[in-house]
Amino acid sequence: MSKKSEQTLPKKDSSTNNETVDLGFSMRMDENQPEPQIPVDLFAIRPDTKGPKSIGVLLILGALVLFFQAYGDVGLHLSEDLSNEEVELILEVPNSQGDGSTELTVEQYQTFHDAARDSGGYALRGFGLVAASLLLFVGGIMLLFLNGLGAKLSLAGAVIGLVTGIAGSLLVKGAADTHLVGVLLFTYEVYSYLCGVCMIMCAGMAALPLINARARMALYPENRVVLEQE
Repeated sequence: MSKKSEQTLPKKDSSTNNETVDLGFSMRMDENQPEPQIPVDLFAIRPDTKGPKSIGVLLILGALVLFFQAYGDVGLHLSEDLSNEEVELILEVPNSQGDGSTELTVEQYQTFHDAARDSGGYALRGFGLVAASLLLFVGGIMLLFLNGLGAKLSLAGAVIGLVTGIAGSLLVKGAADTHLVGVLLFTYEVYSYLCGVCMIMCAGMAALPLINARARMALYPENRVVLEQE
């Protein structure tokens, strides 16, 4: 009889089923971990420091232009009589543009100059623009240093220049309506409107740092709102 050979198969170790593959890292999830939250100041308004400084530079340049205009008006107010050379230089272009029927003489323009001085138009516009230019200049410098008072001074100067500039220009225009004709009369009429437009632009620029939230926050950092999350 042949003897049956018993073959024994290798028995698998049950521990191999529980082996884990090591990937080099592990990730654990905590059920009690809070959900990520968006920072409360993510969409908060940030101070704008460049805007007020840019407005300050523009106001300083505008103040210099106004000062030269004011200097000319004050000089006209203090001049009782203009020289013939000055009047001829002023009348050269207007007289050359007409057909010859509306040419102005030196005596006519001198009469207009005396009437404009007596009306106070030169003085009102000149000294008013001097005050306006000084306030705009000082306010513009203060805005460069982010001082909120600079915007208020500039706005006050622009309002003073607006009122005195328009009022003085209307007085000068009244004298021009009486004593001038032709192109020069139209020039003084346009000048009164131009003065008002320029001063309104200055007032708008001066008020902008006080209206804009970001610029106002840069000028008044103590009024900044801080959001706190409990």
